[in-house]
Amino acid sequence: MYNAKDDDPPLMKRKLVRGGSWKDIAYYLQVSTRAYEYQDSSKCYIGFRCVQDYMGRQKDDNPARASRIYN
Repeated sequence: MYNAKDDDPPLMKRKLVRGGSWKDIAYYLQVSTRAYEYQDSSKCYIGFRCVQDYMGRQKDDNPARASRIYN
């Protein structure tokens, strides 16, 4: 990342933001969507998104044969 100096033009003081956030419409959720914010600003909706597969049961799972590890 480039850390802008005080005398750099405003164009050099921006950071790239990819994808959207929880507050955006579907179009902005695409990873290919790009936007810019100034380096010295922070927003509560800009950061990392963590994803994990659902670790629940399969649709055709038989509860009688399921593991009792969580009971």
